[in-house]
Amino acid sequence: MRRSLVLLLAAGALVAGCSSTKNGTASSESPFTTGAGSPSASSGSSGSAPKVSNPLKTSSIESDACSALSAAKRTELGLGDGERGTTSVGQGCTLFAADDRLNQIDISPVLANKNGLSDVYDTKANNEYFEPTEVGGYPAVYAASLDARNKGKCGLFVGVTDQLAVNILVQYDNGPGASDPCPVALKVGEAMIETLKEG
Repeated sequence: MRRSLVLLLAAGALVAGCSSTKNGTASSESPFTTGAGSPSASSGSSGSAPKVSNPLKTSSIESDACSALSAAKRTELGLGDGERGTTSVGQGCTLFAADDRLNQIDISPVLANKNGLSDVYDTKANNEYFEPTEVGGYPAVYAASLDARNKGKCGLFVGVTDQLAVNILVQYDNGPGASDPCPVALKVGEAMIETLKEG
């Protein structure tokens, strides 16, 4: 009985170690992915997503996801400097609201996928929501394996080339974004497009 309890506690610790925490609540969701666009999606894409008619130069964000937003754009959006990280899908960057660190935005180019937004489209059956849209003239989709939009979380994938999608995940605890986070993701996506266009 005692050994079973120890094993159970050890398993719980492993699960907790693989999850992110936000305001004291554990989440099994990676801070940089939202269920769609997993590494396994990179093989055999159907090419179902809209094509990117004007591919952007992405070398800067592939090596440093925090360069997705210029300093001017971060200031305009009320965000502080980004904190770099590495995930299973590539380099990531976490940006916090300048006035509230419980409001954060994670940006990650999904380098594990080689077919851009089409790989995200191919996994749409795994998502609780999947809503195609456009961001600054580029194809995009709101998608996540769990629908937590009423809890301040919104996942957005933006196709910046036919080979690369960028995941923007908003996680807001306070303010208007906590009840309606997807407009925040849209603004960040638009600012990213403008930053990449500036080169």
